[in-house]
Order: sequence, then structure tokens, then C-alpha cells
Amino acid sequence: MLFNGLLSLIDRLILRFQRFFVSKGPKPTGYLHITDSRTSRQYELPIHDNVVDATSFMQIRTSDQAGLRVLDQGFQNTAVMESKITHVDGIKGAIHYRDHSISDLVGKKQFEDVTFLLIWGHLPSPVERHDYKKQLATEMVAPNIVQDVLRSFPPDTPLLTMVTAGLSAWCGADPTVIPAFEGKNLYQGHSEKVDTQIVRVLSALGAVVAMSYCRLTERSFTSPDPNGSYIENMLNMMSFVDENGKPDPRHVDCLERLWVLYADHELTNSTAAFLHVASTLADPFSCSIASISAAYGPLHGGAIETAFKTIERVGDPANVPKLIEDVKAKKFRLFGYGHRIYKTTDPRSTYIRELLDEFTDKRAEQSNFLSVALEIDRIASQDKYFTSRQLKANADLYGSFVYMAL
Repeated sequence: MLFNGLLSLIDRLILRFQRFFVSKGPKPTGYLHITDSRTSRQYELPIHDNVVDATSFMQIRTSDQAGLRVLDQGFQNTAVMESKITHVDGIKGAIHYRDHSISDLVGKKQFEDVTFLLIWGHLPSPVERHDYKKQLATEMVAPNIVQDVLRSFPPDTPLLTMVTAGLSAWCGADPTVIPAFEGKNLYQGHSEKVDTQIVRVLSALGAVVAMSYCRLTERSFTSPDPNGSYIENMLNMMSFVDENGKPDPRHVDCLERLWVLYADHELTNSTAAFLHVASTLADPFSCSIASISAAYGPLHGGAIETAFKTIERVGDPANVPKLIEDVKAKKFRLFGYGHRIYKTTDPRSTYIRELLDEFTDKRAEQSNFLSVALEIDRIASQDKYFTSRQLKANADLYGSFVYMAL
């Protein structure tokens, strides 16, 4: 369960500070012709890649009013930026990272490879991968103040609350990375500083999540291995190791595949929150903390924890049919089902289903909680109410079942 927020956050937080803004093409792909019935004036607005620049509407005005504005409550149909990082096609059910289909990456590339691809635009060479892996591991060593802050929380504290506090403490240990504290711009136009902070935040997030987990479960925290991979260190720091003190290779491989699937998902709510804060020229730690806070809402990453509460209340697989009928009667909402983007199967779900098949058989017998979760998925996947609305367990909820099975 406690892994749930991690990848949605790490992956959304492949920091949009990087140089990924692209200029509009010089030649429009079409034009939108408008006649303003108030003035009878006509306007021609250029279309670039099926997008119209919202500021183009500012020229449409009357003599006593400012330029026309576009109201889009909830950003239902607004693109706020252009990016070459990730393309999600919700109609075709396809995801590409930097023009690489996820089918070419899952099980074939490691987490470091894919995060490097997302951040710097190309898959790393062997030397680049070695140096990047080493840097991630080195930066996982936490300042003492971070451990002190996390130890001050009671064991029943919500995980993401601790994560935001831990990141704040990490940033506070070196305030020279905060532009306002230094009294000057530190990142805009300084790509080398941005690159350094990208790695630092990614490493800090992994370490803080591991330390928070250890605090909540009262496990001992193990320092990161400077020669370990990101995922090996995550498992090692949380003491998910075998009798030889090493992470189970099957668990490492499982998370490699799962975290590649979660590595990015375009402009999510939490990514938008990151960008809002970044637009003030704030530091990457502050932007990440804002992003994590946005992700904790039940209509975003918090939907998984909310779904878990529902599963806990059901208690037994025999009670699942009653739950399904209550959902169909609109007595309450079943969080973790359905997705706003996909009009077909989420392409990540196929791979996650394979992971579930690998790891859930024995654990489902041992875990009543997992048995309930899988029974909900089984019945919902066959019920016309859900299938006609294309309401399926989304990839984040499926992934949480994998974490439980591990």
C-alpha cells in the first residue's frame, strides 16, 4: 500500500524544469474563421497541430470591452504547454516516451534508462547510465535533520504527509538551493543547475519514502548502497531483503517493469501543480512538494488509498456482490475505477495484469484483503454496468495490487 504514492510522484516529478518547451511550428496546419455577431468583424486564427493559441482570442473585442477570454472550468479542454516528453493517445490506447513506445521499454530497459530518457531526451550510453546510477545512489544519503523530522511523527501518520515534511527538511538543510533565500534567480537559464537538482530531488524522494515507510512500520532503516540501482536501494533501505541481505531479484524485476509503466503520464494534476509553482522561479524541491500535495486528493493519487479503505470495509470476498450493487445504485463511488483519458483499455493494464498473474496466486490465498480486491475486479470486469461504461480498474489501482502481492 505504501508504495502507491511513490511512482505516481517520482514519475510525475521527472521535473518539468528541464529544457522541454518547444516552439510552435512556423507554418499553421489550418485556420479557424470566426465571425463576431456583436461587431460583424471576422477573424482568422491559425491552428497548429490541432491547437489554437488562447491568446489569439484577445484580438476579438468590442469598443467597450477587453479582448475575448476563454472560460474552461477544470481545464477540460485546455493545453497549457507543449512538450516532447510523453504522448498519451487515449483513443488508440498508446503511450510513448520521447517517441519510444512503452512496449519497447517495459522489460527491456531499466528504471534509470527510462528516467534518463524522459529527462534528457535519449537513452543513456553505458557510461552515462553508470554515472547516472552512481549519482542517484550517492544523493540518497539524507541529512540528519531529515531523519530527525521523520522520527518525530507518530507511526499512524499518513505517508504523504511525512514525505512532504521530509522533503522540506531536506531542502532546508541546504537553503542555498532556494532562489528567494539567495535573493536571485538560480535556475532559469542555468540548465546545469537544473540537471543537478533533478537528480537530487529524485534521490531525496526515494530516500524520504523509504525512511517514512520504516517509521510507519517500525522497521530499521538501511543506508543506501552506493553501487545499487534505484530500485535495489529502495528495497534495501526498507529492509525488503532475503537472508543474504539482498533484494529478491524477482521483486527488483517486477518493480523495474512496473515503474517504467508509471514513469510519466503527460500533464496530470500534480504535474500542473508543479508547473504553477515553477513559474514563480521557485526551487525544484518546493515545486515537488506542491506536486505531491496535489496528488494526495481522492480525485488523483489519493483515489488509491480511498479505494483501499473501501476494500477494508468490505472485509470478505462474500460481501463483494453487495458492494457492486451499492455502486450501481449510486450509493457511493468506487474509487480507482475508470479513467478520464482512455476511451479504450489503458495500455499499461496489460503489462500490470501479467505481473498480477505472476505474483498474486499464493498471496491471494494468504491475504483476505487481496482476495477482496481481486474479487471486486473480477465481478466488475464482467458486469454490464461497468463494461458498458468502460469502467475498469485503472493502472494505478492494478499496480497497488502488485505491491500488495509482493
